[in-house]
Amino acid sequence: MIPVAARLVDKDGAIHGLDFIEDMQIVVSFPKAEAIAEGKYPHHKFISKFGHDSAAENATIEVWDGSFAYSYLSSATTLYLSSSDTNDDQVYEVFGLDADWEEQMVQVTANGFVSVVLSSTWIRVFRVRNLGTTDNAGIIYVSTDNDAGGDGVPDTQSDIKAQISVGMNQTLMAIWSVPNKTNRAFITNFYASMSAATSKTAEIGLWVRPFGGVFQVKKIFSINSGNTFQLKYDFALPVEGKSDIKVTSNASGAAEISAGFDLWYEEL
Repeated sequence: MIPVAARLVDKDGAIHGLDFIEDMQIVVSFPKAEAIAEGKYPHHKFISKFGHDSAAENATIEVWDGSFAYSYLSSATTLYLSSSDTNDDQVYEVFGLDADWEEQMVQVTANGFVSVVLSSTWIRVFRVRNLGTTDNAGIIYVSTDNDAGGDGVPDTQSDIKAQISVGMNQTLMAIWSVPNKTNRAFITNFYASMSAATSKTAEIGLWVRPFGGVFQVKKIFSINSGNTFQLKYDFALPVEGKSDIKVTSNASGAAEISAGFDLWYEEL
């Protein structure tokens, strides 16, 4: 059989190729990222990462609920979950990567101030959420610290790898790392907004660190108080496996900043 090249042309003249997955032709009438989010593409995953910093300042730091410079793990290690409130006893789901940079998820029951060990070891953590029936009364921490102080709060700030602010029930961190199980991920959308309470400006950056390298800026822009910026990539930004992705802010003064990015990848 002679292979035939085929293409689709929409009403605006845009050309669309035909995708085949496991010998099945995939045809959708809306953007691929949306089709992946709806489960139309087997073995593909859609990721939406969103962060918030309620105390952004005049320093370039990651947009996350820690409001201080994020410290990445250099090797896989044991992690613990604890709360700053002794009454928190909900089940929490922790997402991240194991020692081989493969995705892993565990569920763990909080025990107030007591540090509860997570199974396996972790090289990255990028999301924690509350599966219980009550809001988290304290700040939920996932850290390398088993809290010798006994108050549920890690003794060293840089030991904190994820945290849930009081009552939010999920982390807010514009931080993610590409699993080893894929060749690359594709960033499709990048955005940020700034509170209008006072007149400020902020510099927002999208950064990627290839495995073994340094963080490289991929996009940078400035926004004023009360404004929002969004970039939808016409051609998705590719990111190699085992790379770290983050959004940073640098505000001219104390401000609240929200930011995030969307992407998809194929599991191999």
